[in-house]
Amino acid sequence: MNYLSEKHQQLEQSQQSGLMKWFGQLSMDRKAVAIGLSLTVGLTSAAMAWLGTTSDRIYFCIKTPKKAFVCNDLNNRPFRMTPYYWSQWQLDGMPPQVVRDPARGINGLVRASNPNKPIFATAAFLGFALAGWMLRHCQDEERQRAVFVDIAQKRDAARAEMAARSELLDSYRDVAIKEVELQADLDLIANDRTVDIQKAEIYAHTEIEVTQIEASDAIFEAQTAGMSEEQKAEYIKHLRDTKTPYLQGS
Repeated sequence: MNYLSEKHQQLEQSQQSGLMKWFGQLSMDRKAVAIGLSLTVGLTSAAMAWLGTTSDRIYFCIKTPKKAFVCNDLNNRPFRMTPYYWSQWQLDGMPPQVVRDPARGINGLVRASNPNKPIFATAAFLGFALAGWMLRHCQDEERQRAVFVDIAQKRDAARAEMAARSELLDSYRDVAIKEVELQADLDLIANDRTVDIQKAEIYAHTEIEVTQIEASDAIFEAQTAGMSEEQKAEYIKHLRDTKTPYLQGS
């Protein structure tokens, strides 16, 4: 138990007996054994307290005018009383028609068959009370344990939910990363294709220009075929003077 203050702890501990502390430290099976023993003592003592008589009894009969003896009442219960009340009756004046029943005991006196009956009754009360107290203590502990079990179950459920959410977020993150990587790959491929196309265009344009130059050179060689170097120089000068587009700026 979590105490609210030191005073609360002192008051709580002052209300707990040593037996309660000892019983609270036992395991569940030993608690069950202790409760069973207490109930056994209570039941056995109750049975012993139920049987027999706790004091001596004097059985007597009433002699009728017809010289007959009546020893039972109308409900067929025998006339009897304790020796104390028998003595008091004698002192107060017992009628001469009242005589002891010689058929029972020693001249009507029957000794107590269970003089320890009060002790057994007390033991039965203590046994049942102790068993009830231990059961109540177990119920209180079970109630407190149920609270902690409920908290633990809710905690485990919350942890499981958080783990599921974390796993879901990880899955979303992995998907997002894959999408970004795929988009980056697509962009890279597109850029590579654009560069390749641009290179191809440049190469094609260059090839065309080279082809044109080679064709022009071939035409020039054909036109100047058979000319000497001086004649070629004069022909080139003539072409420059006429501003041939092919030779301007070269």
